[in-house]
Amino acid sequence: DKAKSTAGLYIHIPFCGRKCLYCDFYSKVPRTGEIEAFLDALGVEARLRNKGKFELLNYDSIFLGGGTPSLLSAAQIKSLFKHIRSHNQISPSAEITIECNPSSIQIELLKAYKELGINRISLGVQTFNDTHLEMLGRLHDSAEAKASFKEIKLAGFENISIDLIYGLPDQTIEEWRSDLAQAVGLGPTHISAYNLIIEPGTLFGKLYSQGKLELPSEDIQSEMYEALNNDLGVAGFGRYELSNFARPGFECQHNLKYWHLEPYLGLGPSAVSFDGETRVRNEANFDLYLKAAYDKEPPPHEDEMLEMEKLREEAIMMGLRLTEGLSISEMRERFGYDILKDKADAIRSLIDNGYLLLENDHLKLAPKALFISDEVIVRMI
Repeated sequence: DKAKSTAGLYIHIPFCGRKCLYCDFYSKVPRTGEIEAFLDALGVEARLRNKGKFELLNYDSIFLGGGTPSLLSAAQIKSLFKHIRSHNQISPSAEITIECNPSSIQIELLKAYKELGINRISLGVQTFNDTHLEMLGRLHDSAEAKASFKEIKLAGFENISIDLIYGLPDQTIEEWRSDLAQAVGLGPTHISAYNLIIEPGTLFGKLYSQGKLELPSEDIQSEMYEALNNDLGVAGFGRYELSNFARPGFECQHNLKYWHLEPYLGLGPSAVSFDGETRVRNEANFDLYLKAAYDKEPPPHEDEMLEMEKLREEAIMMGLRLTEGLSISEMRERFGYDILKDKADAIRSLIDNGYLLLENDHLKLAPKALFISDEVIVRMI
């Protein structure tokens, strides 16, 4: 029944208090009036995009990312939800996540979030080490991160995720394990931990290319990943995706949609949508986004029609990232593809060398393949 099909809704809030030195997500420091102008434009885009395949979808997950969504005032966030709810069918039991920076958490904001039905907070801590925080260009310190987490809990939020980054310049394995212990000590239900990637076009990218940024060796980074799995496992978190750990029942439903190749609508500059066949990528340009809305047009975007083979490759890539692994029967049903037959040699070799496991209906990465997952996945495509 098409009317019952569910999807995720992603809203990109393109504003930050200042740009972090490592970040390549699209954002800008807002000038006076720009947030209100953006919200109006978002309302226009939500109305224009609510047609075709997206018209009959029921959104059972919403994710406000950025940028820094918590920069928006209580009144602004209410205005955003008014636009969204008037053009999109939101499931009453939807998981609704907002990304927050510790430096912008305030009691009245948290109250507004609660009223609006936001039920999951993702807190961008990155590290509890003040030297590293400063080096990353973050606006908060460790004490503020801990205080903001406690405020979120006091406001009645149960589902709280903490974001961490490892492999930072000059970071030691002891410092990383201390970050993990401090995160666990606060009592989150979910932890996302990402290996620092040096992106071209960022200040870190520039410094790295000039040889001015000393990163931990590959061996130390691999050890950090091992510590991540061990320490969080001991603390009762299950790894359900390469970089994501949750207490039972607190896996991020929105992100699972990406990994399962389910449909999602993306609103805002640089946001991406996927309807099951076509991927639409909005241009990362704030001024053109506003202009398009003023002209009652959808924002400038690129469409990519995904051929069956490309979809199949993505399903393999995403499936192997998940701890549950890649379902062999699902590949057969969805794509008419027998991976055991087509990739027999690669699979045999990877299993024999201890990089891949075949358990019942699923192919899974073996523990020693986790940190070098890309190299293993490439052989399966």
